[in-house]
Amino acid sequence: MYNSTSRFKMSSVISVTMMMNNMMSGMMRSVACQVIDGCASKYGFDGDEAKRSLDLHLAKKALVSGRKKEVKAKAAFPLPFNGEHSTNCCQALRQNNGLYTQCQASIKNSGTYCKSCQQLADKSSDGIPEYGTISMRLATNPYDYVDPKGRKPTSYTKVIKKYNLTQEQVNEEAAKFGISIDAAHFVVPEETKRGRPAKAPKEPKEAKAVKGRPKKSTKLIALADDEEDLFATLVAQANVVDEELEDTKTEEKEAKAQKLAEEKEAKAQKLAEEKEAKAQKLAEEKEAKIQKLAEEKEAKAQKLAEEKEAKAQKLAEEKEAKAQKLAEEKETKTQKLAEEKEAKTQKLAQAKEASKKAPKVSKKVEEPAEEEETYKKCSGPDGKKYIRSQQSNVVYDFEIYTAKEELVAVGKWVADSKSVVFNNDADSESELEDDEVDE
Repeated sequence: MYNSTSRFKMSSVISVTMMMNNMMSGMMRSVACQVIDGCASKYGFDGDEAKRSLDLHLAKKALVSGRKKEVKAKAAFPLPFNGEHSTNCCQALRQNNGLYTQCQASIKNSGTYCKSCQQLADKSSDGIPEYGTISMRLATNPYDYVDPKGRKPTSYTKVIKKYNLTQEQVNEEAAKFGISIDAAHFVVPEETKRGRPAKAPKEPKEAKAVKGRPKKSTKLIALADDEEDLFATLVAQANVVDEELEDTKTEEKEAKAQKLAEEKEAKAQKLAEEKEAKAQKLAEEKEAKIQKLAEEKEAKAQKLAEEKEAKAQKLAEEKEAKAQKLAEEKETKTQKLAEEKEAKTQKLAQAKEASKKAPKVSKKVEEPAEEEETYKKCSGPDGKKYIRSQQSNVVYDFEIYTAKEELVAVGKWVADSKSVVFNNDADSESELEDDEVDE
């Protein structure tokens, strides 16, 4: 029996953190569950009922789409590659402490790789996961395999040393999964050291005394051989759990980084496409605007040219019509003058002929000589020129007389009032001023 003093001494001997305590408790419960399952299969009783009665039922039922989630059994520590190949698992290789074994994740929709391995394959240029595939491992000697980056598998003896395992423990764990470990995995490879030879060890210096109260040494509880093996197994299981958690975190981190990189690249590509589309749209709008201005300018110039041509044609037509009209008027005037001249000539000829045919008067009868008629030029109040006969006082149009040599009476001269009475208006009278006498 332990008293308070002994409990105090034990607490001073064992220093265990809460995290380590929880981890060890979980591992002990896991081992107990494995023992109960082994006994149940051997002695034929319900293992789940026994675990529930002992409060060791750790596996919780997870429903995924209405089905129970299958919990795949895993080895307590990493096992080496022995040529096994599962078609139901992912066809990629996992590093697995440098052993390069097949990925145990299940595949969906008749694919080749699991989700995380598919992401690694998508990142590579040749479409192969980072550590290669199980078919590549099977195609070569198990001990001569080289991954796509030139790395070789680690010797299994290093893993045994890392997990503090024995050959019997490894064979027993492999037998649970129906695997036979090749004896070559337990042979320590010869290591050739490179570089300069190691220097002779120096004599250790005397440790200087540390001031103050000396620290208490933490002692460990000595365990029996069986318990030591059990503790080693638990530590190995804890390392496996830690390694799986670390691998899961690494995969999640890589997947997240890959997703962020893809989103960033897609976003950059989208921005570049939008920028290019915007620039192209602006260029098209600018080109359309320039073309529209050029068309408007050309249409305006063409309209001005047509208007100028039409105006010039109109002026030419008006000029031609005016010239033709003047020519016609001139021709008409010339023809009229010719006709009047011809009529006057004909009239004179007829008068001459008539005078010739008139009977001759006897010379004995003397007729009074006719007084020669004289004319006097005068001007009216409107400035127009007239002529009047001094004998008959008849007023004639001066312009007609000058142009045609005809005497056209326009009125009668009244000597008393010194005015003229025109033929077209008998009541109107106008005064005339006498000018010089023409005849």
